[in-house]
Amino acid sequence: MKEFITLSLLLVGIGITAQQKDFDPNMIGCYKGSESNQQVEGFSKYWVSCRLEKGKSILMFVAIDKDGNVTQETENGTWWTKEGKYYELHKYDNVTDVYNYKVLDNGDVNFQSVELMGKKDTTYTFTDTKIEED
Repeated sequence: MKEFITLSLLLVGIGITAQQKDFDPNMIGCYKGSESNQQVEGFSKYWVSCRLEKGKSILMFVAIDKDGNVTQETENGTWWTKEGKYYELHKYDNVTDVYNYKVLDNGDVNFQSVELMGKKDTTYTFTDTKIEED
């Protein structure tokens, strides 16, 4: 019985440790960004991304295709950081995108994809520009 209790406590401890997430305080806040022809040829994207304390995130973006058609979307999810990587879990598809990131001296953040939509992908780069509060 003693071994069972010890094993149970050990497994619970491992589970709790595995679920803990880090949140780089330099990443908290709202940012804006844009890119053209990176993920989809002929598309321009513009976004506002808000990373809140404790890992909640909101991403609002507009995509414009080569014919001028506009798509607007809002995504909710969670975010965290670990060992120089940024993780972004999208609620709509339950997939986590992974990026290398670097916070610049001015507060902006450079991103380089590692894994997108569940697949290894190192081709996507962008910069989030910090939106300063008044």
